[in-house]
Parts: sequence; C-alpha cells; structure tokens
Amino acid sequence: MSDQVETAPAGRPAQPPHTRVGWTSAALLLVVAAGVLTGSLLNLITVQRVIYLPGPVYDTLGKIDGADVVSVDEELESYDDTDGHLYFTTIRLDGGPGDSVSAWDALRAMIDPSTTVVPREEVFPEDVTADQVREQNTELMQHSQDDAAVVALRAQGVQIEESVLVAQVIADAPADGVLEVEDEIVRVAGEAVSDTAAVREQIQGVDPGEQVPVTVLRAGEEIELDVPTRLDEETGRTIVGVYLAPVYDNPYEVTIDAGNVGGPSAGLMFSLAVYDEITPGALTGGRSIAGTGTITGAGDVGGIGGITQKMYAAREAGAEVFFAPSDNCTEVVDSDPRGITVVPVTTFDDALQTIEELEGSPQESADELSLPTCQEYLADDAEQTG
Repeated sequence: MSDQVETAPAGRPAQPPHTRVGWTSAALLLVVAAGVLTGSLLNLITVQRVIYLPGPVYDTLGKIDGADVVSVDEELESYDDTDGHLYFTTIRLDGGPGDSVSAWDALRAMIDPSTTVVPREEVFPEDVTADQVREQNTELMQHSQDDAAVVALRAQGVQIEESVLVAQVIADAPADGVLEVEDEIVRVAGEAVSDTAAVREQIQGVDPGEQVPVTVLRAGEEIELDVPTRLDEETGRTIVGVYLAPVYDNPYEVTIDAGNVGGPSAGLMFSLAVYDEITPGALTGGRSIAGTGTITGAGDVGGIGGITQKMYAAREAGAEVFFAPSDNCTEVVDSDPRGITVVPVTTFDDALQTIEELEGSPQESADELSLPTCQEYLADDAEQTG
C-alpha cells in the first residue's frame, strides 16, 4: 500500500501552505518588540539612584581569605570550643561614586522585595569620591572592631580605661573654630566625662542656642572653652557639631580581620564572636545566628542601613535567628522576608540573653520560643511615648 498524498484537482495548481499571521499573533509580536526596544532604551539611560542589594555573609567564628576573623592576645585566656555560626551580614551598593545605575536596573530593583532603591543624594554627598568612601568605611570598621573587643572584654570583667577625642569638626557647625580635632574632652558643663555617652548626655542638658562649658586637653594643656550649641531639626537634640571617638587603654590585643569589608555595622556580631572566644563553651549551642548593628564601648547597639537586604542575605545563608537593632524595627516589620526569626536588640546584653535562651532550649526551634519581636518593641515604644 502506498502512502496517501493529497494532490490538487486536475488543471488547478497546488495551493501554497497558509503563512498569514493572525491579529493576536501580530499584536503579541508588536508588544514583544516594543518591550525589547523599551528595555534597550532604559539600559542606555542612567538615573541618580542607589540600589541596595543583599551582599555576602561571613562567619565571625571562621576565616576570611584563610585568616581567622577573631584572634586574641596569648596573655588572654581563650577557648577553642566554638560551634555553630555567628554571621555578620553585608550589602552591595550599585550607583555609588564612580558607578552608574541604568533606568532599567532601577526599575527591576523596585519590584524586587530584597532590594531598595533610594535617591543618590540620600546616601552620598554630591562631591564625594569612591576613594573617600572607602577610606571612611575603613576607619569606621576599625572603630567598630575596637568597640567590639572592649564590649566583650568588659563583659568578662576586664577594666578598660577610656577617653574621648574630637574626631571631626563639621564645617560651619557651632563648634567650628572653637573645638579642634584631637582635643581630648575632659569635662562638660562642669562634670567629668570619660565616654562619648557622658559627653552627649551633658550637652543635652543645655538649651539649644546656649553655650556649654567644655574643658579639653590640647597639646598637653588644659583649656576652658565655651562652645555654642544649636537644635538639630531632625532629632530635636542639642548639638555642637562634632564627631567623637573613644580611645581605649586596652591591656589586651584583640585582632579582628574582616577582609575588605568596611563600615561599622558588624560591631554587634564582632563583640559576640570575641566573647565566644574568651568564654568556655560554644556560645551559640550549635545554632546558626546572624545579625547586624553598630556597637559602642558601653554595649549600646545602633541602627544601620540596608536592614532589608541583610535579613534576606541571612535567610539565604541558613541562619535561624537574626539580630536587628531596635532602631530598625519599623523597617523590619515592613520588609520581613519570613523564614527567619528576627529579634530586636538594644544592647549587647539583649543579644546575650537571647542566645542563652536559645542555648537553654536546644530541642526547640527559634520560632517555637517566645523571643522578643519588633512588633512588640514598636507597640511598647508607642505606649511609652503616647
């Protein structure tokens, strides 16, 4: 039997195959073509935006580029019995000095819940360079590491003396022309001060616009100064317009190596890692804990940028618990990625207390425990201020 082949009737030529495009297909092709053209054009247009993206996470109990993140003085008793993970989190910034962001990249980032898009002027001054940003982040990281070591050592009962230096005088601020960089602040409003918190507290006792008496050591000489003040419109606080830096007389050498990561936001996690190193037993109880937050020598945890991206990064790294500064709780509630237990902390002791609770319930997951939440923190804060 031969294969059946359809042929045209005698005397009529065979019809060519049907090749016309229907209206629906034509419309779809036009939409696709327009989308490709629009995307190409948006890729050529740059916008003054900065995109926050999740960055890598690093275990403070491990190594970076082959070097231990935390190592302590041989004279200081340490314990090689750490377990689990204490991750510090990072972010990537697209659109900083020397970098550009296309309109297409910004549009895609705006619909991604793990990214944040903000005007560039909110992040970087107009004339700042990439080298200046790196230099500042390196300096902030060093201060963060010094503070973290001091917090952990003090938690173990080590006495560490502290003094306060003027690190920077803001141009055209009230203190400009009165205080100088490297001035050591000894007394404020007649009260002796030995840490940055005490300096700020004394300044808050002065009405904005009044002068505050400040005694400084400058080139070994004690000088009495009257420093003008003004109101900070954003915070409602009395300020003089300087950045302060603590200087510690630390009897032990603690080295923290964060590779090429800069900025102050890993302070809390560094302090926990140092504390784990100088105390017996595994602090985490084998759990994976991540977090972020600046730290002061007094153990206060401060807010940071990029909290959304850091929560997503921690979740992807497999962390069970994430420590977030209480100051960031509004952002946490608005952008919680789910799948990770976020615990607000105001101090180093808050974080330690939570870790001890986790350690005491090894058979229970973090979400089964009654750990503090940002919702509760915000509710309590609203009640106190209301």
